[in-house]
Amino acid sequence: TTAAAAETTVAAETTVAAAGEITFSGQWARTSPMMASMGAAYVTITSPIDDKLIGASADASISATVEVHEMYMIEGDTDSTMAMGSDTTMAMGSDTTMAMGEGEMGMRPVEFIELPAGEAVELKPGGYHIMFIDLVKPLEVGTSIALTLVFENAGEITIDVPVLDEAP
Repeated sequence: TTAAAAETTVAAETTVAAAGEITFSGQWARTSPMMASMGAAYVTITSPIDDKLIGASADASISATVEVHEMYMIEGDTDSTMAMGSDTTMAMGSDTTMAMGEGEMGMRPVEFIELPAGEAVELKPGGYHIMFIDLVKPLEVGTSIALTLVFENAGEITIDVPVLDEAP
């Protein structure tokens, strides 16, 4: 194994730029309504080599489960639809759907996110994101989450993710 496989912690304001290391920028988690059972975190990841984001975790005091998810366009009708922007919490199945303007969007876990060498991959609202399922308590502005991202080659890296109302 390499030194990159060792667990590393990255502060929220920092972009790590040492040669051969993955860099993170713009990380944040969306504040959640009091009754929400789910939350989401976003970050831009740049790997110096081809790699994959294969998992994520956080302390059990944050949520019961942490998964890597994607939003996608749905073709045809669905059973469980909800309007975006509602304070209603969504029940998690393998797929969740939401009505968004022109079409319907679904949300589902993914096995991995490709990280092509030197290319910034943005996890953002409406795309790839980290999902916190069964929140222990609401995500509140002014707090932060120690989020551990698991990479196929780089191993586990923990980043500090501030909770904000909107993207930084």
